[in-house]
Amino acid sequence: MVRVLRMIPAALAAMFLLAATAGCQQQQQTSGAGFGWKPLFGDLAKDATPVIAQVGDVEITQADLEQFIDEQPDRAKGQFAGPEGERVALRRMVEQALMVTGAVERKLYNDQVVARSLVMQRRLTLDRAMRQYGLLRDAAPTEEQMREFYDKNIGRYKQQGMVRVRHIECASKADADRAFRRLQAKSPVDDWVKICEEFSLNEKTKKLSGDAGWMSDGTVVPLVESGAEFSKAVFNLPIGVSPPMQIGGKWHIVDVTHREFERNSSFTESKDMIRNEMLPGFQDGIIKDYLKEARAKYGVKLMGRFTPGQGMTPQQLFERAMLNQDIMRRIDILMMIADDFPDSDRADDAMFMAANTAIENLVDLSVGAAILEDLVELYPQSDLIDDATFILENLYNPKFRQPTSIEDIRR
Repeated sequence: MVRVLRMIPAALAAMFLLAATAGCQQQQQTSGAGFGWKPLFGDLAKDATPVIAQVGDVEITQADLEQFIDEQPDRAKGQFAGPEGERVALRRMVEQALMVTGAVERKLYNDQVVARSLVMQRRLTLDRAMRQYGLLRDAAPTEEQMREFYDKNIGRYKQQGMVRVRHIECASKADADRAFRRLQAKSPVDDWVKICEEFSLNEKTKKLSGDAGWMSDGTVVPLVESGAEFSKAVFNLPIGVSPPMQIGGKWHIVDVTHREFERNSSFTESKDMIRNEMLPGFQDGIIKDYLKEARAKYGVKLMGRFTPGQGMTPQQLFERAMLNQDIMRRIDILMMIADDFPDSDRADDAMFMAANTAIENLVDLSVGAAILEDLVELYPQSDLIDDATFILENLYNPKFRQPTSIEDIRR
C-alpha cells in the first residue's frame, strides 16, 4: 500500500490533539468529550491493512506499525528489525496508546503546561509544513538561473594551479649533493628510481619512487614531513629536476613532472557549488515573497506599544541594528523597519543598509540585489535611488566590489 504525507510524523499526532484545543473538533471520544485526540498513529491516508492490535477503541494496523518504525531515528531503527523487533515496536505503540488514553481520561490537556506544549507543537508543525512543503518543496534555482549566476561570478570559480612532484629526501646537504650529481651524470645504470631507493629517507614516498603526488601552493602534503612548507617551496619550481633545497630540516631533490596552471572552472565543474551557494538566498527569497503577499492578503495590525508611533522609534531601531554584530539579526531589524514603518523617513535608509550588509557579508549577492530592487520600486523619490541603481548595475563587476586602484573606484 502506498502511503502519503509522511513528512512530519513526529508531530502529526500532536497536531490532531491540538485541533481540539482550538475548538476545531467537538466530537465525543472515549474519555475526552470535545477533545479530538485521534488518530494516534498513521498519516490520515486510507488504510486497508489488517488491524494487529486494539487498545480500548484505538485500532493499530499493519501500516501504522510500519510507519511507526519508519518514523524512528536511524540510530534506533535497528532495535525494531526482524519479527522480534516488530513485536517490540508494537509493544511500544500499545504503551503509548495506554498512556494517551489515560492522559485524556484525566483531562491533562487542560493543564496549562500541557496545553502550552500542544499549542506550540501545532504552531511549529504547521509553520514548518508551510515552509518545507507549502513553499520550498523541490524549490531550487533552474539551470538558466545558475548559468546566469555563473556568468556574473565567473572569476570566483577557479581550478587551482597544481604541480605533480617527486622527490628524494636526504638528511644532509652532502648526501643530497651526491644524489644530485648522480642524476646529472645521466648514467644508463643510474636512473631516478635507483637513486631514490639508495638515498631517500622517506619510506612512504620511496615505495612510490619518490612520488609525493599533486599539490597546490601551501597545501599539506601528507606523505612529506613539513608538508605545507614543502608544497610552498616547490610550487614555483620549473619543470624538471632542481638542485638540492632545504625544507623543514631535511634536504630534498625535487623533480616537477607535471604542471596545471590556474584556470576558471567551467559551468559544469562549478554547478554543484553554485547550487549550494544560491540555494539559501533563493529559498529565502521565496519565503520573503510569500510573507509580503500574505501581509497584503490577510492584513497585519500592530497594537499597543507595538503600534507605529509607540514604543521604539524607527531611528532607535536603526541605531540598534547598526550596533548589532550578528549579520542576519542586523538585516532582520533593518527590514523590520521597512515592513513596520513603511512611511518613516528611515524606511529607505534601512533597506539600503540591509542590502549593503547582505552584499558585503553573504555569498549570494542576489539577496542584497532583491532588497535594492524593492527599494527602487517602493521609494522612487528616495535620495538613495541613484546609489541603489548604480550598485545594481555594477554588482557583479569584480572591479566595483574589489577595486584594485583609484581608477576602479572612480569608474
